Amino acid sequence: MITISTVFEWVNICDISDGDIRHCEELMPEERRARIERFRLIDDRRRSVIGELLARRLIAGRCGIPFDAIVFGRTERGKPFAVGLPAEFSISHSGEFVLCAVSDSPVGADIEKIRPVRDRLIQRVCSDRELDFVWKKGISDDEMYSRFFQVWTGKEAYLKYLGTGIGVTKLKEFSILDDEICRRMTFFLSEGYAVSIFQ
Repeated sequence: MITISTVFEWVNICDISDGDIRHCEELMPEERRARIERFRLIDDRRRSVIGELLARRLIAGRCGIPFDAIVFGRTERGKPFAVGLPAEFSISHSGEFVLCAVSDSPVGADIEKIRPVRDRLIQRVCSDRELDFVWKKGISDDEMYSRFFQVWTGKEAYLKYLGTGIGVTKLKEFSILDDEICRRMTFFLSEGYAVSIFQ
């Protein structure tokens, strides 16, 4: 049996110092820094840089190399990777938090702030089996939204694992409740957020 080793970290964007942000920005190629600078909101810029900072930190620890030695590239479909290193990673952010998972094989991670959403979105995202799970009779609205974001983050984590890109049209084509997917998914709720990691 093959054992997959995955580590993850999630942080509040307020807990990362401006100095750490600047240091990480200095390591980025000019083109990436320019893209981040185009974000209108400062928090969006912070989330993007912190995602890379977490990836660097986790990969450096895993591979036993300096934080500054890591070089990132992108696949044809835009999935980021660490050049020449035996580590794969996935980054996600929502609200005040940024999540990064690193593994020795493909991995997908997603985080979402739990909030009310329209029934129409739930119907567009969920398979019939997932709709039964989300709209189970007798549960509270809070539980319903938690269940929906379990499904949502699970689907996004799975698609990130595949490296195919994310689109609402793809989300309804499979179910995270299927045994094959479910057994490789880690899910938890914390501080009003849903987190899923697929490995």
